[in-house]
Amino acid sequence: MTDQPPPHPSPYGQPPSDSPPPGYGQVPQYGQPPGYGPPGGAQPPGDGPPPGGPYDPQWGYGPPGVPQGPRVQPSGDDTTWAIMSYVGTILIGFLAPLIIYFVKRKHSALVRYHAAQALNYQLTALIQMVVPLLVAIPLAILTDEPLWFLIAVPAYALHFFAQYVVLIMGAVKAGKGLYYRFPTWLCFRMVR
Repeated sequence: MTDQPPPHPSPYGQPPSDSPPPGYGQVPQYGQPPGYGPPGGAQPPGDGPPPGGPYDPQWGYGPPGVPQGPRVQPSGDDTTWAIMSYVGTILIGFLAPLIIYFVKRKHSALVRYHAAQALNYQLTALIQMVVPLLVAIPLAILTDEPLWFLIAVPAYALHFFAQYVVLIMGAVKAGKGLYYRFPTWLCFRMVR
C-alpha cells in the first residue's frame, strides 16, 4: 500500500488536469474539429481560403451581416437625393420619391432604396386610409348614420403623426448613408 490519496474521479474516465484540453478556444479550420489536422495548426494545401486573407465567395456565403462584394461608400450627392426623397414627401407628397426613384434608380443603390421606401410608405398610407372609408361609406348610406365614418379616424390619426416620425427618421439615416427599413405594418414593400 502507498501513502498517496486515491485520484480524484474525473468525467469520462480521464485524469484531472488544470490545463485546458488541446485545441480549446481555437476556431475549427473549415470543417475540421479542433485538435485534428496537421501538427502546428498548418492547413493542408487547397483546403479552404488562405488564413487571414480577404473573404472569397467561392468558399460559401460568409459570416452573417457581411455584404457580398466590395462596399461602396455613397457620395454626398447620393445622400442628398436620398434625404430629398423623404423631405419631398413631406412637402409635395408622393411625387417627390416617384420622380427621384425613376431618375436615380440606376445610378445609386442608396437613392433607389430610400426613394422606394418613401414611395412605399405613401402607397401604404393611402391604402390604410382608403380601406376604412370604403367600409364606412356603404354602412353610413345603408344605416343613414354618419357616425360610421369614425372607423377611419384611427388610420388618419396614425398617419398624421407617423408620417413625420418615420420620414424624419428615414431622412436622418439616409443622410448618414445607412439603409433603414420602416416597420412592415407601416410600409408594405411594393416598389423595390
